[in-house]
Amino acid sequence: MHQNINKFKSKFCQWAQTNLPSNSVNKFTNSLTAVLNNHIADCDSRVQIMIRNLTDSERINISYISNEVIIAPNDKRESLFVGVLMPSWDKGLRNICKDEYVYDAISWFFHFASQYVARSRMVDVMSSLNMVYGLSCDFRGDRMLKFTTPNSERVKDEFILAFKRETKTRFRYDYGARERNLVFWVNKINTLDPFIHRVFFNYINSCKLYEGQFDEEAITSLDKTVDVIQQYARERMSINGTNNQRELTLDAFEMTEYEKVLLTRLYDLRNFFGGHPSMSKWWDFSEIFEEDIESFFQVVKRLIYKTVMHENFNRVVEKNPLSWSEWFEEHAMMLWETVWFEKIRKHIR
Repeated sequence: MHQNINKFKSKFCQWAQTNLPSNSVNKFTNSLTAVLNNHIADCDSRVQIMIRNLTDSERINISYISNEVIIAPNDKRESLFVGVLMPSWDKGLRNICKDEYVYDAISWFFHFASQYVARSRMVDVMSSLNMVYGLSCDFRGDRMLKFTTPNSERVKDEFILAFKRETKTRFRYDYGARERNLVFWVNKINTLDPFIHRVFFNYINSCKLYEGQFDEEAITSLDKTVDVIQQYARERMSINGTNNQRELTLDAFEMTEYEKVLLTRLYDLRNFFGGHPSMSKWWDFSEIFEEDIESFFQVVKRLIYKTVMHENFNRVVEKNPLSWSEWFEEHAMMLWETVWFEKIRKHIR
């Protein structure tokens, strides 16, 4: 068994010992072992299709089809819809996990793990729309279709038919420059990597806050974006500094001196207005820093581009794996740390 799987199994069993009734704990290890030894591989024979609409995307009319993602507006062009393929890890677990508490824990984890894959593929699209069109879309719209189908040679045809049934769309492929740029970003952004996912979560959140005229909060979230990139540099580029992590990160990404000054100023404003209650000028933030904020967004966007391109050439988390069971073996611990509530529950119990 893969080393990551053993570590994942150990972590999950430790969690079960302190969170499940004692009678269920005794059954947990055997059930989890059966899931990891057999169920995950069996799931490669089927796949789930999820289709959702994106909020605030009604202006865009683009059709894009790949093996894993479909993008197109519905027939009335009310919004873009995104269809994705995702693993079926959360299906069929009741046959393995007979104990209700065991089933509840294991099925919820694999629900969140499958959900993370689907969300990541949708966030790739949302992030691309933001980079190209400046839109702050959200996959949590008001329509969702989800079902399981065999993972056969005809799965792409079934995927396209399901998307057409749900959206009544007519695909069009006459791309202009912006549409080609959008496709470029969709192919490059890989939010299956938790660092990249967190970068875009904070950046899109910052855009939403700024659009809502919550300027101080937007600055805080924008600086969080840079902070995640600093964490990426530490973990993925082996760039470590005690007091100057930002400076080392910006040097590594070859940001200009002017860009470094802007990002230092962004950090200072976050500390003065966002990280702590401001001592002065709390009513005047938007007026004083209006021009600066636009520059902050532009320089952070440039830093994001450099981070995305670095991830592309130094990929750790495969974006389009041939086998989801092999992908899970390699990234089980990443999923544990990314989707499970172990740390949160320790603070809310």
